[in-house]
Amino acid sequence: IASLYVQLRKESVNSGGVPIAVRHIESIMRMAEAHAKMHLRDYVRDDDMDASIKMMLESFISAQKFSVRRSLRRSFAKFLSSGEDRVHLLLHILQDMMRNEAMYQTIRQKQRGGGEAPEVLEVPLEEFESRARDRKIYDVVEFCKGQPFEEAGYTLDMGRRLIVKNF
Repeated sequence: IASLYVQLRKESVNSGGVPIAVRHIESIMRMAEAHAKMHLRDYVRDDDMDASIKMMLESFISAQKFSVRRSLRRSFAKFLSSGEDRVHLLLHILQDMMRNEAMYQTIRQKQRGGGEAPEVLEVPLEEFESRARDRKIYDVVEFCKGQPFEEAGYTLDMGRRLIVKNF
């Protein structure tokens, strides 16, 4: 947050826009708390802070002159993490888990005397959620209902709480 504040102050002076003060940082904190409360939590997580920073930056950038907006978006790109970035990260995590499961199944089949590749791979949803939480992503069920998930060939079996890939 400190580096965001420093960069915001610098850019507001350079662009001749609205001056940034400490109250703007305080408002980011209040918005993060409100975001957490909207999700019925008593504590603020990283995704709450990300949402409030994104709101603040979008507001700041849209209040600037049109000619300056593009350069500001580039300057603050590291603070504006998009949902698309998270989708790619979640797909990578899931592909890695499926690759590990495929290796495990292949080794298991060879030990039993068979040599065929597995037709179905299943990964527990809880394990996927745990790995996502390690990377500060807390809601994977929405990702599992999305188009990139389906396009990658995965299905979600909520009854058994498994992510399934058929070959």
